Amino acid sequence: LGSLMATIKLHFEQARSSQKDPGLQHAKKLLEEAYQKVRGMAHNKNSGVMSDLGLLPAVKKLAQTINSTNALQISVSDYGLGERLENSLELTLFRIIQELVANIVKHAEATRASIQFTQHGNDLNIIVEDNGRGFVRNTSQERPSGMGLANIEKRIEHMEGSFTMDSQLGRGTSILIDIPV
Repeated sequence: LGSLMATIKLHFEQARSSQKDPGLQHAKKLLEEAYQKVRGMAHNKNSGVMSDLGLLPAVKKLAQTINSTNALQISVSDYGLGERLENSLELTLFRIIQELVANIVKHAEATRASIQFTQHGNDLNIIVEDNGRGFVRNTSQERPSGMGLANIEKRIEHMEGSFTMDSQLGRGTSILIDIPV
């Protein structure tokens, strides 16, 4: 999308016939603003995972950003998570955690959540818990209203890991992810 917008911008700059046209000038200004926003979103999407920070600092940064709203407090802890993981694995795990946290923010009505990382040798365990309202998972063949959890489960299976969820109405949700690293 960014490269497409940059190409459109080049075409606008080549349209010299009416450079003084206020409509053209306004469109160029809006295009530049949209381009900068798309660029910013692309950088924010990775939230530090692609940089030298790594998975744990990026998740802590995500939690800190949400904690600053005072609507939800997220704690992040790690046990044995030493060296950085392979970059694409870190990015995939970060996006999974982003989706789980987004679900908590949007649906759980929780006040507290926790994200725990535990690494034992070549196995990584991630637990994401909240004290929200919980839910009953739809096990029928009907398509659920959101596909986030199903997509996460498929991603974890693709990584030869396991995804376990425990949720009870009024008692919150616990999600356990085990993957080989």
